[in-house]
Amino acid sequence: MARRKNKPRLIPEQDKRICRAICLCQLTMVLSCVSIVYLSVAIYSPSMKAFKSGFELDPVMCQTVDRQMPNNCPWASCGEWCLTRTSGFCPQIHSVVRRNGTDIQLNNCTRVTNTSCAMIDMSRLNKFNCNNGTACNNIRGVFNCSNGHCKNMSEFFLCHHKADGPTINSAKDNTKLNGFFECHGVHCTKIKKPFDCDRYCSKITTANVNTLIMHEDNVIAADCENAVAFNQARGSEHGVRIDPVEIWKEDDGNLLTNCATVTRESDNRITATDCLNGTLLAHDTLPAPFMNFTQFWAIYENSTRAVDPEHQRYLPNQANLTIYNWKKLYINLEGCVNTLRGECKDFVARYGNDGDNNTAQSRYQCYYNKDANVEFVVARYDLDKVYRELVVSLIVPIVLFVISSISLCIITKSVKVGDDAKMRCVCAGDESEDDVFGAGPAGKQPEQMYDTDDDVVDLEHQAVGGQELEDIVGLPLDSHEMIGSTKSLIPLSPTGDSNTSEQHFDEDQEKAAKCDVPEKPLVIL
Repeated sequence: MARRKNKPRLIPEQDKRICRAICLCQLTMVLSCVSIVYLSVAIYSPSMKAFKSGFELDPVMCQTVDRQMPNNCPWASCGEWCLTRTSGFCPQIHSVVRRNGTDIQLNNCTRVTNTSCAMIDMSRLNKFNCNNGTACNNIRGVFNCSNGHCKNMSEFFLCHHKADGPTINSAKDNTKLNGFFECHGVHCTKIKKPFDCDRYCSKITTANVNTLIMHEDNVIAADCENAVAFNQARGSEHGVRIDPVEIWKEDDGNLLTNCATVTRESDNRITATDCLNGTLLAHDTLPAPFMNFTQFWAIYENSTRAVDPEHQRYLPNQANLTIYNWKKLYINLEGCVNTLRGECKDFVARYGNDGDNNTAQSRYQCYYNKDANVEFVVARYDLDKVYRELVVSLIVPIVLFVISSISLCIITKSVKVGDDAKMRCVCAGDESEDDVFGAGPAGKQPEQMYDTDDDVVDLEHQAVGGQELEDIVGLPLDSHEMIGSTKSLIPLSPTGDSNTSEQHFDEDQEKAAKCDVPEKPLVIL
């Protein structure tokens, strides 16, 4: 038998507002618990560690002196996920820790030029696959080869080498091309001994200049009148700020120094910060009118006349400012981040230049602990920020958890489920408890429910038949008796005469036959 489409639902449709409120409160409670568990590792534990670390609040200067990328990773300067041990990408950076250098200002500067000699990106070198036919038949210069794949270094470097190894035919023995080679056509001679290479850079202008300032991989040349200092170094102790004092004038000779930042002002002034290793040269020492970077590096390295040789208070040597010569560098106290946004690669690009191949060392502010047993320094250390993050991460999930818990308790008290399995809100006398559970006013009994229409029709016919029978017989039917009851079949008195009972029963049958009352089925409710 096919199911009727309009058949009533056994469980009525619930109030969507009540369901949404319950689901929202439960979801908020679960997320709050999960966030508290996660933040205990990401925020709570690192914050407690930061408050107890004992690091100095005032930053000092650090310079990267070594960077390694080992396959075995016992420790790393930066890891991408704090919940697991660092693997794969494993930068290890060591730094020298020192005090700040001198902040200076150069006055009345003219003929200012800026010459750059940045580090070459090795991925830009042209590649030759000597395993592919005649690809290496006409190559010239110094090549870095691996299994027949060679990179041309002579495009960007001037190498000082001596080819003292065996000669290999690149067309026949191409798989033997491993290492550095000097190639002329198909004949490549191996370079056994270590050698140096200088980058091809623009020439530095030296005509009519008396000041050369190194800034990263740039050299700023200018003709200035004098230089003044704004602070005074005190060795490995804190420096002090002072009124501007003249530390150099053009008659003293050519000034060479290395600074962290250099800014050219609009009124012919140049300001520089964290300047150190200041030296003086005679006016005729610099080659004119140009010199390359190799010459400049050699001249600067061999210059020994200090600006302040007695006290080393202005433009001092780095050795006089050094606190620790060798410390591990961590991005923070944990040595890792949880952002998963590639922060560690940016960190290595910013802090990982160790001065290899005459490139500039990375210089940056760092934080250290005076306890010499602490073997690392950190690039990020801000207790105020740590405190703010800790307060926010504590308040937000706890408040949400409490609010959602109270809301669920209120819903438990105010929402009732009636006899029809429907949830209803009982609030401020809006609805009595009897109405909620379907009792109705004045103790009214709930109406009987029937499953099929046939049962209802039969009961209606039975009710009509019963009324007709009452009119014909003239005897009132007991309305309290159940329809189709077998009460009349039970003798009124167990000790009564059976013949009398049978006589009355026969008379009743005769009266019923005369009335032509149709026979009704026995219906038991």
